[in-house]
Amino acid sequence: MRRSLVTATLVLACLLALAPPTWADCPGNRLANPGFEEGAYKTEGVGTSLSSWLANGWSPWSILGDATNNREVEYKLPDASALGTSYNIHSGRYSQAFFTNYGTHTGGFYQRVQVPAGSRVTFSIWVQIYTGERELMSDGHPYSDLEWPQKEGDKRGPGNYRVWAGIDPYGGAPGFGAPAPDTIVWSEPVLDRETRVIGANGSQIDAWVQLTVSTVAQGEWVTVFTKGSPEFPVKHNNSFWDDACLVVESAPTATPRPTDTPAPTSVPTATPEPTATETPTAVPPTVTPEPTATTTDTPTPTQMPPTETPDPTATTTSTATLAAPTATTQPTFLPTAAPTASPAISSEAGGLIAYGVAAVAAVGVLVWLRARQRS
Repeated sequence: MRRSLVTATLVLACLLALAPPTWADCPGNRLANPGFEEGAYKTEGVGTSLSSWLANGWSPWSILGDATNNREVEYKLPDASALGTSYNIHSGRYSQAFFTNYGTHTGGFYQRVQVPAGSRVTFSIWVQIYTGERELMSDGHPYSDLEWPQKEGDKRGPGNYRVWAGIDPYGGAPGFGAPAPDTIVWSEPVLDRETRVIGANGSQIDAWVQLTVSTVAQGEWVTVFTKGSPEFPVKHNNSFWDDACLVVESAPTATPRPTDTPAPTSVPTATPEPTATETPTAVPPTVTPEPTATTTDTPTPTQMPPTETPDPTATTTSTATLAAPTATTQPTFLPTAAPTASPAISSEAGGLIAYGVAAVAAVGVLVWLRARQRS
């Protein structure tokens, strides 16, 4: 019976390890390696101990004190496959953990991310706290010792471990050993005893809780932070982190939209272009046949249309799309007024000249006839 129970537990653990990670439910996630599933690196090159490992894409930070207060944290990636349980993993195979033994600490890890300046961003991450002096087990997994000492020298009690999620809207990135920037906006803290629940089978569980914080990016970069800090240097002060998510909830819209709105209004003004197809070019074909019909009688009408033809060409240049507002008046004005006024003036002048020429010719003929009669 015991063997079958162990086998069923291992099968369940494997299924949980293979379950799709919760961070897949975070559309538009801006973080690299948010589920801590994409490899890890040793962090002694950035100042940690030789035994520390951190997930790729993330950097460690920690205040460095002495061996008891603000002791240097150690980083590990719990592996559900190796442990045979996913109790310390929220989803997938790995989570990111940091801890100290018999010491307090103030530290965590962070990631710097590029976002639109002025946008509202929200960071969330799941965390589980394991703390206490005694090593307590329930249903095959350890759980926090939250009972306070009953008398002097009683070795029991929690570390009063608190956790936070934070965003630096200015994109600060502290070096290892330096405090986190003062500009970080932190979530409300969660205390170890606030995460204690009773499981379905009656066992005590240190539950996973989600921390969430939002702020407005003050530049093109923000930095997301985790933070763990116990108050008492008990034997176990551990925190486990998984399924991080950073989303841009709203991008700045004040500047783009006013500059975009004139564009639609300029496009409708391009619609007068069909009035350019009113074709002042249709006028010259009707005017140019007139010179061929008036070769002898009416030279003046043939002189006037050439003076009219520049006018239609001038209207085509002015009705280009660069001057669309004036195009609606000029094409309708020129074809109606110009042809009717100038031919009327030219026909009167032509008639007077014709009568003058005829009179001079008649006088000339009379003079010539008299001269011949005298001779």
